[in-house]
Amino acid sequence: MIFDQYFYHSDLTQNVVTLSREESEHCVRALRHRAGDQVLLTDGKGHEATAVIMAENPKACMVELVEVREANDKPFYRLHLAVAPTKNIDRIEWLVEKCVEIGIESIHFIICDHSERTRVNMDRMQRIAISALKQCQTSWLPPMEMLGFKEFVAQQENTVADKYMAWCDDENTCQLANEVFQHQDVILLIGPEGDFSPAEIELARTHHYREIKLGNRRLRTETAGLYGCLSVAQKSDQKFEKN
Repeated sequence: MIFDQYFYHSDLTQNVVTLSREESEHCVRALRHRAGDQVLLTDGKGHEATAVIMAENPKACMVELVEVREANDKPFYRLHLAVAPTKNIDRIEWLVEKCVEIGIESIHFIICDHSERTRVNMDRMQRIAISALKQCQTSWLPPMEMLGFKEFVAQQENTVADKYMAWCDDENTCQLANEVFQHQDVILLIGPEGDFSPAEIELARTHHYREIKLGNRRLRTETAGLYGCLSVAQKSDQKFEKN
């Protein structure tokens, strides 16, 4: 059977689950599914399940899981994007949507010295991410958090990864697209519209972040984030093709 729509439920370990109100309304009212119909669920953790609708309640649609399996659609290289949210939040919402569609391991909103935005509606970001996950039928929902730049760098200190920092330095000639990754995990720092401060750049250097360019043009914050996501995704695809 070909499924044209994913539904999201965070726990596929139960025999019977009840979809959220939003998912139930989409399933029953928008798509007009009825009891006995088969649907496809994902938990955003690399699993998907074939399920049968038991009760077509538009507020609490109940489904029985028939088969749960690993989705096997995880990218080879796992990108952890740390990006300073822009003053115009629509741009970051767009970035989250596209990164989830392309494939990303985690998204961290970092507060920097030059940040113009220090708050993000994480519930809304989660809804956008889930919508993107369903749209492109991927099985990986990246965790998201907001924290300070110093806190993020300290948090990732012992992470075994290729670590990069993108900033506007005309003397920097290393291109992310040309890098040969040494590890499956890749961390990429993208600064605010005013760029990283000298102190932040020096801190990143002391924590072994390599300075990197994202093409040969000066990009907006959200464009830089998307460029990085695409570069890592392309390398993942090339890796899978070789194997």
